[in-house]
Amino acid sequence: MKTISRILSLTITKEYYRQNAIFIFAIMMVSFGFLRAEEHKTIIKSALNLPSLLVLIFIGWALHALKVILFCLRMFESKNNEFLYNIRLFSPLKRYIALGLMQFSLLQLTILYSLWMIKIGIEQNKIIETSSIIGFNFLSIIAGIIIYEYRIKHPNVVRASPKRIQNLLSRFRTPPYLFFIRYLFAKQPVLLLISKLFTCLILIGVCCLYPTDLYDERLLAIGGLIAAAGHTVFCQQFFNYENQFLSFNRNLPLSLQQRILGYFLTYSLLLIPEFIVILRNLPDGVSYLFAFQLIIFVLSMIFLNHHTQYINGISADIYLQRLFFAGILFLFLIMFKILVFLISIINFSLAIFIFQKNY
Repeated sequence: MKTISRILSLTITKEYYRQNAIFIFAIMMVSFGFLRAEEHKTIIKSALNLPSLLVLIFIGWALHALKVILFCLRMFESKNNEFLYNIRLFSPLKRYIALGLMQFSLLQLTILYSLWMIKIGIEQNKIIETSSIIGFNFLSIIAGIIIYEYRIKHPNVVRASPKRIQNLLSRFRTPPYLFFIRYLFAKQPVLLLISKLFTCLILIGVCCLYPTDLYDERLLAIGGLIAAAGHTVFCQQFFNYENQFLSFNRNLPLSLQQRILGYFLTYSLLLIPEFIVILRNLPDGVSYLFAFQLIIFVLSMIFLNHHTQYINGISADIYLQRLFFAGILFLFLIMFKILVFLISIINFSLAIFIFQKNY
């Protein structure tokens, strides 16, 4: 069992935390950098007394669990990890325990927070609510074990393409800046849905949190930073999509301005849900001008994130390390009240310079 657990830890668990380092760092900063222990206790007590709020928390945890499960399935299906299917040579009990430990290690952030909720629930004699939290965590782990076990026993599953969607999309001529978005809807709809739900919920959360204390616009900017970090997966998917399906694009007679405009339109369209969420939930006292600057700020970080991938010879590890430290830098700039619009201009300028030099 130790052998299986170590293999899964090195190939999946470690890779998950490596790829989501900025996302986890941003969550920790918002959760424990701005919210005090008393505020967390207030939220937990409210959730234990309001079933609707507890359900919302469960939905957030379920989305996180789904994100983890989809990541693990992608890792199992990767050609580099085909050796993982040999795990089925071990006894079922060892497989179940190893897969359960892997799922626990991937969900440990939500599970550790739920332990705090369970402690307070026991103190307040909330037996039903506490039992539901415990049951939900067990269900998340068991669901992961069942899904991973099925994938191990059924490798190389051929999925039927959604013919209705394909037939509907084939009737329309797609402009170049919609190629990637169409690919996401056709091939990665679950990833698109989960990522958009996460970023929109983060923005809704910071907008609702804003009037509860003496916060300023920096809180909204940090929410924008987390939303931009949530789009890292799209930047990586876009880069891989270009290399796999649009490798001929570099030989087309397109000017630098046309290429930059194409990327700008693609990511601008991807950010429409976040823009709507910001406008609909904009706190009182925050101007629409800042809301526009905020969405431009998010767009500029995504833009820079995408174009740094064109740097010649940059490995995945170095790319993620730079991404992590860039996130810390942006956080400090926000905390020192540097104008987000000024940061946006610098981001766009750097992205264009990097693209022109390395594309």
